[in-house]
Amino acid sequence: MDNIIRPTFGAPRRTEATDPRRVQVLTQRVYGEAHGCRVCLVHDESAPEGDVYKVVVGFLTDDEVSTVAILPATPEGDTDCEIVALAILRTLGMIEARLEPPGSA
Repeated sequence: MDNIIRPTFGAPRRTEATDPRRVQVLTQRVYGEAHGCRVCLVHDESAPEGDVYKVVVGFLTDDEVSTVAILPATPEGDTDCEIVALAILRTLGMIEARLEPPGSA
């Protein structure tokens, strides 16, 4: 996977050798968590596509995430990120609800 982003989430930087396909970024916004995953927004000014927002998803147990949407860093792009992130969260929530045994709610 060549589109991995490693957010720091306030953790100290690791000293091991880094994979050149990975970059370290700061999370701009955490949209929420569902089904063991976290959905976040990062602002990447140095992306090959230019100044962009990226909606990223990763497991709560890991600090690696995958980019699921890349949008221009504009007010419209920010709005689109909200829509994408909320759709992902809703989908994860529905999957999580389906996996619960009946009558356990």
